[in-house]
Amino acid sequence: MIKRILTSALLFASIMLSAQEVVRYGYAPEEIADVYKVYQGQGANGYLGGMICLDPAVDPVMERLAGHQIKGVRCYLHHDYMQARQKRSMVMHTTSLDVEPTTKMCDFVAGWNEIYFDAPITIGSDPIYLGLQVYESGSASHPFVSYGAASVSGACWINLNKEGWHNYNERGTLLIQAILDEEAAPIIDNMVYAQVATSPQAAAPSQPYDGEVYFNNYTDEAINNVELQMLGQGDAEPRVIQVEFDTPLTAREGRNIPMDIYPGSEVGVSQTITLTVSKINGVDAQEARPGVTHHYITNDAFSRTSLVEEYTSQNCVNCPFMIYYLDKAMHEYDKELVYITHHVGFVPDLFTKSGETDLVYLFGEEPSFNPAVMYDRRIMPGKVTPINGASVAETTPYTEAFNMVTQILAMAEVNIEVAHDVNEGKIGCTVSGRVNSELVAAGVPTYITVCLVEDNIPVSDKYFQKGLVEEEGAPEDLVESFRHNGVKRHVFTAHTGDLLSFNDGNNYSVTFDAIDIDPEWNLDNCRIAAFVHKMDKVDMAQNEVLNAAQKWITAMGAIEDVELNSDKVRFIVNDNRTITVQGSVESYRIYNMQGQYISNNTCILPGVYVVTYKTLSGEIGATKLLVH
Repeated sequence: MIKRILTSALLFASIMLSAQEVVRYGYAPEEIADVYKVYQGQGANGYLGGMICLDPAVDPVMERLAGHQIKGVRCYLHHDYMQARQKRSMVMHTTSLDVEPTTKMCDFVAGWNEIYFDAPITIGSDPIYLGLQVYESGSASHPFVSYGAASVSGACWINLNKEGWHNYNERGTLLIQAILDEEAAPIIDNMVYAQVATSPQAAAPSQPYDGEVYFNNYTDEAINNVELQMLGQGDAEPRVIQVEFDTPLTAREGRNIPMDIYPGSEVGVSQTITLTVSKINGVDAQEARPGVTHHYITNDAFSRTSLVEEYTSQNCVNCPFMIYYLDKAMHEYDKELVYITHHVGFVPDLFTKSGETDLVYLFGEEPSFNPAVMYDRRIMPGKVTPINGASVAETTPYTEAFNMVTQILAMAEVNIEVAHDVNEGKIGCTVSGRVNSELVAAGVPTYITVCLVEDNIPVSDKYFQKGLVEEEGAPEDLVESFRHNGVKRHVFTAHTGDLLSFNDGNNYSVTFDAIDIDPEWNLDNCRIAAFVHKMDKVDMAQNEVLNAAQKWITAMGAIEDVELNSDKVRFIVNDNRTITVQGSVESYRIYNMQGQYISNNTCILPGVYVVTYKTLSGEIGATKLLVH
C-alpha cells in the first residue's frame, strides 16, 4: 500500500490547486447543471467505490499517452468525507477488476478534489481503472456525482459494500478524471468528444430520427462550430455534419445538442452509430475517443402509442395538485397516449387491486412514493429506474417526456377487439398483433398486460380524494376539475403481465374470458388498455413497453369515423369552463385528443377537443374545439 501524505498542509495544497494548473483527462464535463447531476449511492451506511476505465484498446487518446504518467485522481464529491484516519476514504487504481487495487488514504471535501499518488502510474497498453472509495452514511448519503445526460461506456463502475464491481452505464458518466503529467497537455488539446446521448431503443435503417448528441470540449478555448462525422453500421462512408453552436461551447464544457441522428443500413439488435469530431472552428482536430452507441436497427417496427402510468392514491395529499399538470399536458398533447393508474406505492385505497403491489419492483431500490409517473417504463436521462417523481407545477417536463418516448419506433403491434354483450352484461376482449422478428429471434421474453380502465370518475364520499383544498398556489380550477382517471376496474392478466407465445410469423393472439359488468361502471368512460412489454425485476432497463393500444367500450369512442363539419353547429366555452352548444342538436359528446369521453358538465382543461353531435334532423357531425 502506498504511504499516505505526511502532513495535512500537503493534502490541502493538492486539493486547492486550480483546475487550470492541472492537466486532466476523463469523460465527464467539469461544469454541469443540477438537472443533469445524478447522485450515486445506496442511501445507507456502507462502503461505496467508484471508478472509470481508461483503456488504450478503445481510446486512441490513451494509446497516444503511452509512456506518460497519471499522477493522481481528480474527482467530485457530494459531501465532505474526512475518513482517512479510519482508513475508509481513499483514491485507487488497478489494471484489472480481479486485482486488489493500489490505494492511498485521503480526505475529501464537497466539490472537486485533486489527490496525488505517492508514486505515479506509467501509462502502457493495459487498461487503467481509476477512482475512489468512501464510507457512505445516512447523514452524507449518495457520495458520487455523475453526468446523467450521457453514458460513456466504462465510465461508471460502482462497488457497493465491497461486494464486487459492476458497470452501470445507464447511471451516466462519473465525475472522475486522471491527473496527468504536464508534458501530456498537447496530446489532449484540440479535441472534442461526441456521442449520441438521447436515442430510441430502435430505429429504421438509414432513416433519421430526432435525437441528441453529447459534446465534451477538452480544450481550454471556446468552440463556435465543429465538423461531426456520423458512421452507422453498414455504411461505407460517414455522414459529415456541420454543427454550429447557438452559444460557444466554453472551455471544458459538456452540452447536449438536439439534431437528426442517421442510423446505418445494417439491420440487427445491437448495431453501432459512431461519432467523431474532425474539425474544431475550421481547424483539424486531434483524434478523440470515438463515441459509440448501440441501437436496434430494424425494418420490422411499428407506429408507437405510448403508455403513461401514474402511481397514486386517494390518500395522497400531493397527488391532485401535481397530477393536475400531468392531466393538462396529456390534454394538450397532439398524439394518442394510453393512461392508466396504479393505486399502490403509498396507502392502499378502494381502487387498489389484489396483487397490484407486484408492480412496486419498478421503484428499484428507491422507496416507493406518490405521485410518480412512468413513460413506456423507459429509464429517462439521469434516472436509474423507470420511476419519475411528478413534482413540478408546470406542463413542460411532462410534454418533454412525451416527446422523448413517442418518437421511438415501436417493437410490437397491438390490436384490440372488444366483446361487449349488453344483454348478458359481459365484457371480454381479444388482443393480437406481431412482435419484432429480431427481438423474438434473440429469445427476449415478451409479456402482455390487459386491463379494463375507467376515466372521469367524480369525487364522492366513497371515491374521495385527499389534497383537494384550495391552498395558495394551487390552480383555481383544481377542485372542480379533478376526476379519478385511468382507474383499473379489472385486470385480465397478471399485474406484471402474462408471457406471450408466437407463431412462425411472430404473431400472437390472446382471447380473454368475458367478465361481468359492474353496474357502478359508466361504460361510456370505460376502455380496454393493452400493452406489450419486457419484464425483469432485477435489470430495470429490461422493462420497456414495446407498444400500447386502447379501445373504448362504446362505439361513440370512434371519433375518427366522423367527418368534421362545423358549419351548422357552434360550440362555446362558458365562464365556468363547461361547453355548451349554439344550434339545433339532439345530443352531443365531448372527447379529448386521446379519445376519452368528457362529461358535458365537466370543467375542462385547456387543450384541443373533438365534439360529436347529432342534429334534430338526424345528421351526424363533429367539430374541433380549442380551449385556452
